Amino acid sequence: MTRLAFAVVLLSFLLSTVVSLWSLHMMTQHNKRELGRVLAARIYDTISIEMSEPVVVAKTMANDRFLIDVLQREGTMEPSEAANLMRDYLSGIRSGLDYEAAFVVSDATRRYYTYNGLSKIVDPAHDRHDYWYADFLHGNRAYTLAVDNDQFSHDAWTVFANARVEDGDGRLLGVCGVGNRMRQSQEMFVSLEKEYRVKIDLVDTQGIIQVDTEEDRLLEPYPYEVTLGGAQDTYHYQDLEGGQFAVTKYLDSLGWYLVVRSDGTGETEQYVSVLLLNGVLCLLVMGILLAVSRGVLRRTAALTNASFRDHLTMLYNRRAFEEEKARLLTSSLKEDFVYMTADVNGLKTANDTLGHAAGDELIKAAAQCLKTCFGKHGTIYRIGGDEFAAMLNLSPAQLEKVRQAFEATVEAWSGDKVKSLSVSCGFASSREFPSENISELSRISDERMYEAKAAYYRQSGIDRRKT
Repeated sequence: MTRLAFAVVLLSFLLSTVVSLWSLHMMTQHNKRELGRVLAARIYDTISIEMSEPVVVAKTMANDRFLIDVLQREGTMEPSEAANLMRDYLSGIRSGLDYEAAFVVSDATRRYYTYNGLSKIVDPAHDRHDYWYADFLHGNRAYTLAVDNDQFSHDAWTVFANARVEDGDGRLLGVCGVGNRMRQSQEMFVSLEKEYRVKIDLVDTQGIIQVDTEEDRLLEPYPYEVTLGGAQDTYHYQDLEGGQFAVTKYLDSLGWYLVVRSDGTGETEQYVSVLLLNGVLCLLVMGILLAVSRGVLRRTAALTNASFRDHLTMLYNRRAFEEEKARLLTSSLKEDFVYMTADVNGLKTANDTLGHAAGDELIKAAAQCLKTCFGKHGTIYRIGGDEFAAMLNLSPAQLEKVRQAFEATVEAWSGDKVKSLSVSCGFASSREFPSENISELSRISDERMYEAKAAYYRQSGIDRRKT
């Protein structure tokens, strides 16, 4: 009888395994296109947030009245006076916003200013390091990202954000921008590639690789048969050989294509997971299934609920945020939908000077202020160390009223270890941008939050790198 029972359980296990593998294969083939787009959308959001900030900074510099005034008056100054003004200005940008490079090129004199002062005279006709200047002006774009060797940092690969500086009549005064070492982007790409088991590249419109985890591939043609193009506001899915796929998306804010290519391991790992799961289920059926089923169900429900919560603030966590964002990518947003991004100012200073308990107090205070003012209008998430996001439903009048209440609540807050709280916020609504999806609204909200944060540090005179 025991042998018969064992044979029945084993046969059931084998049949369930075959059915599960067949179902998984059919489901994977059916959903691969949509899954690929959702995966690319998640990667797109992460990259847009990380790489759009220097573009925002460069655009903000290009509209800075101080910089415009110096370039307009440069011809009436002594070279040393202009160099000193530019050195002080760019040193503040570089150190305050923690960039590797900050620069200004005067179109009138072709002087190249950095945080060290006057560094050289730009000569695109004879100096290969200066080809970028002519290319940027020829492209006639207000801003762009470019990959190049930084000759003032031992020719290290650097991602530069360049922006045109113009006077009130639209006449070119020069080019300004900031730069970060390529290794920072590469570290982010390595993390994403490991997490999602894909290969990620940023490729320009000519098919030349701009960002890759392998430096010997930089500025080389993209080596795989992947078609760039299609509608620029959509994810373009392509089936490749060996059951792999690629998804491309044009990043308008960067002027490059995101290319996400599967590495072919995901489906195999899913099959292995199914086999392991069925093996565990078989053992449970033959052993203790009846005795512990209720306890397992209760514990599973508790763990599932806990896995969507941030333990410090009790807000929903990034996992819950990503799942909701992925869901909204496939559905229409309501007319009164509002996306909010928030970031705590001065957290590093609190951690460094008062201890991490003080930093935790600021994070919990920001979470409580957000819940108090925005909680009844939607869902709030803690998506990073001091970063929050919210998906709300508010009319413009309601949003303005709640935002004022939030600012007053933050202003009135005082803690045991820290006496004041400051939070930078950005908002983007479906009413303001009716044709944009959740990804684009989040990008716009992030840009506005970064602009508010930069304005806060600029107005307060605080060194952002130390805060």
